[in-house]
Amino acid sequence: MIWLRGDKRTTKHTKNTEKKSAHPLLCFRVFRVFRGFFLILLPAILCCGFARGQTVTGDISYTKQTSFRIPFQTDPSEKRLKQVQLYYSTDQGQSWHPYTSVMPEQKFFDFTASADGVYWFAVRTVDADGRGNPLTMQGVRPGLKVCVDTQPPTIRLRALPPRDGEVGVEWDVRDENLDAISLRLEYRLPAVAEWLPLGGELAVSGQRYWKPAAPGVVEVRLKVRDRADNWSEEKVSVSAGSFTSQPLENRQHPSDPPTPIRQDGVNLVNSKRISLNYELKEVGPSKVSLVELWLTRDGRTWQKFKEDTGNGQTGPQPPFIVEVNEEGQYGFTLVARSGVGLGERPPQVGDPPQVWVEVDLTKPAVRILNVDPPRTVEDRNLTITWSASDKNLGRQPITLSYAEQAEGPWTPIAANLENTGRYVWPMPLNVPFRIHVKVEASDRAGNVGSGQTTNPILVDLSKPKVNITTVEPRNQ
Repeated sequence: MIWLRGDKRTTKHTKNTEKKSAHPLLCFRVFRVFRGFFLILLPAILCCGFARGQTVTGDISYTKQTSFRIPFQTDPSEKRLKQVQLYYSTDQGQSWHPYTSVMPEQKFFDFTASADGVYWFAVRTVDADGRGNPLTMQGVRPGLKVCVDTQPPTIRLRALPPRDGEVGVEWDVRDENLDAISLRLEYRLPAVAEWLPLGGELAVSGQRYWKPAAPGVVEVRLKVRDRADNWSEEKVSVSAGSFTSQPLENRQHPSDPPTPIRQDGVNLVNSKRISLNYELKEVGPSKVSLVELWLTRDGRTWQKFKEDTGNGQTGPQPPFIVEVNEEGQYGFTLVARSGVGLGERPPQVGDPPQVWVEVDLTKPAVRILNVDPPRTVEDRNLTITWSASDKNLGRQPITLSYAEQAEGPWTPIAANLENTGRYVWPMPLNVPFRIHVKVEASDRAGNVGSGQTTNPILVDLSKPKVNITTVEPRNQ
C-alpha cells in the first residue's frame, strides 16, 4: 500500500516495500511521482537508532533529539534521477528553505534542528538534464512533519492543609506537547521504598485528598512526560498531623513560588545581576583559558559582552556572573576557549542564543477597589474587590490579609488565589471590630506589589440596647 497525497493506492511492489520499511512512528508516505519514477520519504530515524518513546500524533512525529536521519527510497530501475534535495519549512509550508542535497544512492538525509519547533520536510529532484521537479517549492505539500521538543514539562506541586485526617496536594502541569495520559500521582509511607499509585483520572491541573494507610509524613510524587519522551518529576512531603501554616510575614513571598521559565522558554529574573550556571565538556590537556559571554537583544545581532579568565591560578569556573543596565530581554551564549585558543565559533547573525533571560524589576500594579463590610449582624461576609496587573503575573498570584493597625502585623485571609478581582470572606468571630485589608500580587519573576485600605473598615455592626430594670429612690 502506498499513500500519494492522501489517496490510497495499492500495487504489488509497494506492498512488499511496506512490510520491509514499517516503522513504529509513522507509515511511509509517497511524496511525489515524477515522470514514471517515484520517491518515498520515510519517517525520521535518530542517528543513534530508533527513537525510544517517540510518538506520532496525527501526522506529526515527536522527538527530543535535535539530530536525526530521514531515509528515502527511489525506484531502483530509474536511471535519470541524479540529485535529491531536502527542503524544510518552519512556518507550515508558507516558505521553504534548502537544507542539503545528496545523490540518489545515499538513500538518506541527515538533519540537525537549530531550535525546538515543528519542521515540515519536502524534497525536490534534479534529473540528468538538470531539470528540477517541482520547478518551485511554492504550494508543495510536506512528505514528513517532525516536532523537535527538548524541554521537559513544567510541574508545580504543592501541599494542601490537612482535613479530617486526610492529606492533600494540588498541582499544575504545563507543556505545549504534553502527553496527559502519562500523568502519575503516587505516594509512599515513612520508611517504605515502594510508591503507591493514587488511582483515578488526573487532569493537568487539579487537587487530590486521601487518607494514607499509616500515620506520619507522606512523600508525594507527580510524574509526567510529553510526546517527545521528556519526563518531569516533582515531589513534596505532607502530613495529616503536622501541617502548620507559616505566618504571612515569614514567607519568602505571599503567593505561589515564582515560575522561573515562561511558556515561551524565557527565564525570568528580578535582578540586573544574573548568574549563568554552565558546565564544561571535552576539555583537553591545555584546559580552558577563558569563557566569552556574547549578548543579543534582538535575536539577530551579537556583541561580545564580557570575558572570564578565572582568578589567575585556575581557569574560569561556573557560574558566569553578568550585570545588565536595565530591564528587558537578553539572549546569552557562552563560548569557551582552550589554552591554545581553540573553541567554537562565536554566534553569527541570526543564530539563536543558548538562553533567553528577561530582567523584570517591575512590581505588579495592585489597587483595592472596594471593601464591602457586612450589612447585618447575622451577615459575616466581607467582600473585597481589587485590580492587579503585570505582564508576567502568575496563575494564582493573589494573597489577601488583614491587620488591626495599618502597619501590621498582618494575618492571612486567603493565599494562592486567581486574579478574579473579587473575594467574599466569611469572617471568623475573633476578627477585631475594625481592620485594614491588604491585597498582594506576585509575578513569576518574584516581584510583589501590594495595595491596602487607607482607612480602617468597621466590621462590628452590633447595636447595643438598654432596658430599665428597676426604679429606686436616691437619697442625697
